[in-house]
Amino acid sequence: MIVENLPGPCQFPTLGFVVARWKDVKDFRPEPFWYIYLSIAHDGAETKFTWKRGHLFDHNEAANLYERVMSNVTAHVTNTENKETKKW
Repeated sequence: MIVENLPGPCQFPTLGFVVARWKDVKDFRPEPFWYIYLSIAHDGAETKFTWKRGHLFDHNEAANLYERVMSNVTAHVTNTENKETKKW
């Protein structure tokens, strides 16, 4: 009697996920992007500010935002959020 070692029912979908991810990585083409970095340094401590949008893929839009930020010398805090985080 010959018993073949065939993949089980869970291995076929998993293989599909692995192949799809491999294709995504293989077909990836990097794009240039820009982002606005904002921080404030005071008494030796630096506070970094981030925004939800993250990266900008349009240089003109990034330059426009930069010019708007630089032309306004006053900033207003509209919202703050505190979250407890843990590092494992």
